[in-house]
Amino acid sequence: MLYGMILLPVAMGLFCAFTRGQQRRLRTAVLLTGQIVLLCLALYAALSGRDYATPVWHMTESLTFSLRLDGVGMLFCCLTAFCWLLTIPYASVYMPHEGGEPRFYAFLFSTEAAVMGAALAADGMTLYLFFELTTVLSAPLVLHQQHGKALLGASKYLYYSIGGAFLALFGLTVLQQHCATLAFVAGGSLLPGHDTPLVLAAVFCAMVGFGAKAGLYPLHNWLPSAHPAAPAPASALLSGIIAKCGVLAILRLLYFVVGPEAIRGTWVQTAALVLTTLTIALGSYMGCLEWGLKKRLAYSSISQISYVLLGIFLLTERGVMGGMLQLFFHALAKIAIFQAAGAIILLTGYTRIDQFRGLGRRMPLTMLCFTVVSLSLVGIPPFGGFWSKWYLATAALAAAPGALGYVIPAVLILSALLTAGYLAQPIISAFFPGRDCPEELLTPVDEPPAMMTSLVIFAALSGLLGFAPNVVLSLMEKLAACVL
Repeated sequence: MLYGMILLPVAMGLFCAFTRGQQRRLRTAVLLTGQIVLLCLALYAALSGRDYATPVWHMTESLTFSLRLDGVGMLFCCLTAFCWLLTIPYASVYMPHEGGEPRFYAFLFSTEAAVMGAALAADGMTLYLFFELTTVLSAPLVLHQQHGKALLGASKYLYYSIGGAFLALFGLTVLQQHCATLAFVAGGSLLPGHDTPLVLAAVFCAMVGFGAKAGLYPLHNWLPSAHPAAPAPASALLSGIIAKCGVLAILRLLYFVVGPEAIRGTWVQTAALVLTTLTIALGSYMGCLEWGLKKRLAYSSISQISYVLLGIFLLTERGVMGGMLQLFFHALAKIAIFQAAGAIILLTGYTRIDQFRGLGRRMPLTMLCFTVVSLSLVGIPPFGGFWSKWYLATAALAAAPGALGYVIPAVLILSALLTAGYLAQPIISAFFPGRDCPEELLTPVDEPPAMMTSLVIFAALSGLLGFAPNVVLSLMEKLAACVL
């Protein structure tokens, strides 16, 4: 079962690699069928209640490879399979204009296999292996267009992510000597009396290293270069899912290897909260200054993903719940808003915020979806993003050390205001172009049904699940209880 959830995307990627660019219908049909099967496998495993695990393979005497499906893995696998499934019809419209479809799909689904592997990893070395694979396999997606900006974006992505992975490897190497095992155990397995300065430094290095993938300051600068360079289907998944492999790795490190009790109240927790709060503020501020559409959304991702890290670093059940809610709702909203940006770029050629004038009449469905998911990203009640930010703010007030208990909620409010500013600006320009707007800026554009289907579903879930959140809240509450 678990190997099948990894090998099926690999098979789909290999199939795409050997198809010709003109075989679009066959490729789309096979990908949709395979992805539906993968989603059904993930849902069956999640709903069956069984403890799925594979035998431990000893690569060396001390390094192992093993897979296991727990609550965290279930959430990540189901979310990944669902988001990849809805990306297929969108990409089937978008990618013919980009070219290189067989190569694009081959790396896209190979990356999915690596993400699934990271979610299913049962120990630190297995997680590290798949963490590195997500970088190596997703970098060609950033490089797809093969122009100067794509080369720069892919290079920075590789440098930051692999450099961060080396930091993480140092941390795991030290922890291997001070933990009973690197296998993931609820509460961690740090040996008694081993919470030494060296161990705390190793945890901090690993945390910052894994955080590079999630855009944690100071290793965040790859996102504004990589997102604008990648095709819209790739940049949407890069922000919504792939970057969150860093979040997953940090969650596993703190809660399942070291244990929250060893970190709570130390300088590591304080430093992590400071870096996260700084990243939230910095991303929101830089988003206000940027006029490139996808680059502004990249800065938004820096800020929004750090909300998830904030919940994890609070080391409380309520904080984890808020972080998991943010992970879920941000994935839906950010994939939708990047897909909306891609539709705008594809159908109009507009790449800047100051070109949005009249788009509400030219592309009404796209801009309506853009507006709905923007409300969720800002945290306007009762849209999905509101619930995650509410739990994070109240968790910070209750558990953040010292003055951070007041600074963090204040920064969250400031970030929400800045987010509202940089997302409301294009929306107002699109729907209220002014009476002097030239007629050519109001001419309707054909919005392809396949592209809109994906976009509408993501936007609808961002809105509707916020209005009726009980199922999601109950699920995340159970998940947080399992983590702690």
